[in-house]
Amino acid sequence: MKKSKLIFLIMLPLLFLAGVVVFLFCYNQEGFTGSCIKNPKVCLLDIERMNGTDLHTLKLHKGDVLQIQFETEKGALYMEIKAPDGTALYRGNGKEITDFTVNIPADGVYTVAVEARHAKGNIHIQLKEETS
Repeated sequence: MKKSKLIFLIMLPLLFLAGVVVFLFCYNQEGFTGSCIKNPKVCLLDIERMNGTDLHTLKLHKGDVLQIQFETEKGALYMEIKAPDGTALYRGNGKEITDFTVNIPADGVYTVAVEARHAKGNIHIQLKEETS
């Protein structure tokens, strides 16, 4: 009887530790839950939960203007928009300024990189329509 009680007392912390490790492993898995629309002129992410990195490219022309709505509701979201030459046109976390525009300086393919950690929010990037 004493031996089985000793084994139980030794196994209980080990089982608890194993449970914590499994929980942390599952909690930090990369994944995306939400809706996503991407094409050469648009990137719309409505994020219910995201962990990991997402890349998208936009084919744009000099003088184009991107209308951006970027809001982080929970967790951490970071977005960067890079020009074809690698310079960053925008870097931010969607907490301070959430509705803005970015002017496109040259023709080419622009990269949108999003990093998320246990995040909820939205990123809407679309070509602003010209008004006549």
